[in-house]
Amino acid sequence: MGKIEIVEKLNGFLDKHASFTEECHVVYMLVEARKVLDRENNRKYPILRFYCNWSVHTDKNSTKEMVMVMKDIYEDIKKQITNPALVGMNGKTKVIGFMYMEDLQVEMAKFLQEYELPISLTEKSNWLEFVKLFVKILADQPINTPSSDIKQFAFLPANDGCVRGRIDFNKNVGQYSYYQFGNAY
Repeated sequence: MGKIEIVEKLNGFLDKHASFTEECHVVYMLVEARKVLDRENNRKYPILRFYCNWSVHTDKNSTKEMVMVMKDIYEDIKKQITNPALVGMNGKTKVIGFMYMEDLQVEMAKFLQEYELPISLTEKSNWLEFVKLFVKILADQPINTPSSDIKQFAFLPANDGCVRGRIDFNKNVGQYSYYQFGNAY
C-alpha cells in the first residue's frame, strides 16, 4: 500500500519549511498530522493528538494523557511551593519540560519517522522556533480541569522569545491559589 496523499503533502511542506517561521506553519503541520492519525486510525501518539486538538480549539477539556502530565506538574509545583529550598536542585522542573513541549517533541519525532517524513523539525533550534510559535497560538486557549488538583492551565500572551503561563489550583497550595511560570528562549 502506497503512502497516503496527506503524508505526501506533509513531506513536500516539511521539505520547503525545515524551520517554521509563521504560526500558520505550525497550525498546518498539526492539522495535517491529525488527519494522518485519523486516516490511519493511529492511536500511538496521544500527546501529539492532544496538541493537534488544542491548537484549533479556543479552550480544551483534558484527556487521560494530559491528566497524567498535569498530575506530575502539580506534584512538582507543590514540592516547589512547600519546600522552596529544593527549587533548581535537580535542574529543570516538570513545568519547564512542559513549556519546551518535550513530550510532544518525542512523539512528533516518532510520528515523522514512522511516516518517513523529514525530522528536522524536532532538532533543537528548529524545535525552539516551533515552540515559540506554538505558544503564541495557545496563548489564552486554556485547558480546563486538566487534573483533579488543577482548575485551569493556560499559556499567556508574552513577548517574542518568551513563554508565560498560569496554573490555577482547585485548592490552595500553601497560601497560593495559582502558580505562574515564564522563561525566555
